[in-house]
Amino acid sequence: MSDIYTQTLDALTAPDQTFAFKEELHSSGVTYREFTNIPKTLANYFEYGLMFPEWEFVVFEGERYTYQDIHNKAAQAANAFVNAGVKKGDRVAICMANNPEYIICYMALTSMGAVCVLLNSWWVPDEVSYGLENSQAKILVADQKRLRGLEKFQDIQKIIVRPDSDSEFSNFNDFISSHETTFPSVDVDTNDNATIFYTSGSTGFPKGVLSTHRNILATLFSWALVTTLKREVEAAEAAGEADPQIQQSDVPVNQSAILHCVPLFHVTGSHSGFLMSVIAGRKMVMMTKWDPGAALQLIQDEKIGAITGVPTQTWDLLTHPDKDKYDLSTLKELSGGGAARPPEHVKKLKDGFKDSEPSIGYGLTETNAVGTLNLGKEYLTHPGSCGRAVPPVTDVAIIDENWNFLTEPKVVGEIVIKSPANMVGYWGNPEATEEVFNDDGWFRSGDLGYIEDGFVYIVDRVKDLVIRGGENISCIEVEAAIYAHPSVQEAAVFGIPEERLGETLCTSICLKPSSSLTEDEIKDFLQDKIAAYKIPSMIKIHLEELPRVASGKFSKKQLRDDFVAIEQHNS
Repeated sequence: MSDIYTQTLDALTAPDQTFAFKEELHSSGVTYREFTNIPKTLANYFEYGLMFPEWEFVVFEGERYTYQDIHNKAAQAANAFVNAGVKKGDRVAICMANNPEYIICYMALTSMGAVCVLLNSWWVPDEVSYGLENSQAKILVADQKRLRGLEKFQDIQKIIVRPDSDSEFSNFNDFISSHETTFPSVDVDTNDNATIFYTSGSTGFPKGVLSTHRNILATLFSWALVTTLKREVEAAEAAGEADPQIQQSDVPVNQSAILHCVPLFHVTGSHSGFLMSVIAGRKMVMMTKWDPGAALQLIQDEKIGAITGVPTQTWDLLTHPDKDKYDLSTLKELSGGGAARPPEHVKKLKDGFKDSEPSIGYGLTETNAVGTLNLGKEYLTHPGSCGRAVPPVTDVAIIDENWNFLTEPKVVGEIVIKSPANMVGYWGNPEATEEVFNDDGWFRSGDLGYIEDGFVYIVDRVKDLVIRGGENISCIEVEAAIYAHPSVQEAAVFGIPEERLGETLCTSICLKPSSSLTEDEIKDFLQDKIAAYKIPSMIKIHLEELPRVASGKFSKKQLRDDFVAIEQHNS
């Protein structure tokens, strides 16, 4: 790293600066590097938005809300939840498409010490039921579509958001309208639980990732430091300064805008899109579902400066046939996360959007999305890497299967991450938590990779997962759903590379003797068993046993090769 980078980083993390940090022994017995001057709770953090109360915060389908508007509604919601019997530590679930009420509920619940449970709005009712039962949620706030099929949950109070017809449930606006716009007084600590996100793992059922206020804030200020560091280094280099003069300001000079097009039940949508907007005084223009044509129109009309989503989305914008019909001159930040971006796309994005800057981040739900970042000139020179460890409180390393740390460059092993942003653990699942943490607080990512000159490269996965458009899909979960069909003898689910979404979900199925089954029939069978994005798009029906390796397991490598050959032949 350059001297100017090191000097600037040292200046930004000096004891009197916002990003100061020190080694601290946590109550878990693990020592982390911790920020010392940042807010201790999300309630404190949300007060950043009140430094610019009249600035627009949320734009949604023609509706516009200022920071003060959203803050007032969040306070009303917090008081309403308290009045409904929600106490500190209680779980309240949210399951709906992106909308302003989602943000209002998140702010309300975390500010009053409740645990905000963010359920995947793409789940079918059986999957939503699992999340409600697993989290033991006291209240469910949902839109009309997600409330269908949950009739058996009589003990959970249901609150409906934006109903399109008369409903038996309490309307969210009525639920909060009569309450005060001052937050209730609740003693919340930085180590209190704040959120549960659900993530698909290699063992089938989604696991609830439990995080504290401290965990989430560690991510937000790590990213804020990187943003500030990049700006200060570029300014110092442009001025030819040898000794950077740090001039921090809590209030942005001009309001920026982000196109928010990732579901809020993902840490990318929640942390990168929503929460980082608060500290930046940024306007969020929300989309309920991805439509690249509509996105181009919004970028022009709302003067969008940034987009943070899965890499597929920025590629969709670049390759859209109408791209050149719009004024996209304000679009500068093309951030990606949740999946890999093909290296050849990096320069094409840089060239395709004037003065833009592509970037990529790597992290997991379990690390509150923090891990590595690759941006600026380094991304152009290392397009195959997910970047360096995010300074100053996160470490990334490589281990072998016995937890031995591998220090030689380019030696492949499992990527591990240590950070105060790491989750507390999996909700109600201590065995799974113990499997991924060691005694020193390092988290096993399940990804295989190596480090060279500080840059992390991901080459494969340990876990049996497919990542399609940023969504983790458990192969075991999909296989279990397929096996429920009476005609299925064997089923193997896996992914093959695909340029736009990263991977295509495939399955090879062997039928029972004298049985018959078509591709369309198995897809129809799965419709109410698993979410639509988990249904394989490529299916091959076999009448003979699937190939196996010596251990007796399916040879997924051979099956993948067969599907890749089919794809190459068809193209």
